[in-house]
Amino acid sequence: MKAIEVWESLLTKSDKEVIKIAKHYGIELTIDEVRQLRPLAERANITWLVTGIPKGVLKEAEKILGPRKFKKYKKLLDSYYS
Repeated sequence: MKAIEVWESLLTKSDKEVIKIAKHYGIELTIDEVRQLRPLAERANITWLVTGIPKGVLKEAEKILGPRKFKKYKKLLDSYYS
């Protein structure tokens, strides 16, 4: 649920709260990154819980986060879908 909590927090929490939640899971986000990720989270669909986040969305997230941060987030996602 960790990865989904971080993703969902982009829709419902303040920038500072999102940063705090992500940090709890070992992902250091900046306010700018949070604000860039929000439009991706707004595209979320309930089917993603079953099918996973589409590759195109993940690629966009990687561009925003950079390879190192994205790798940490992807690890959280992989643990959810395993």
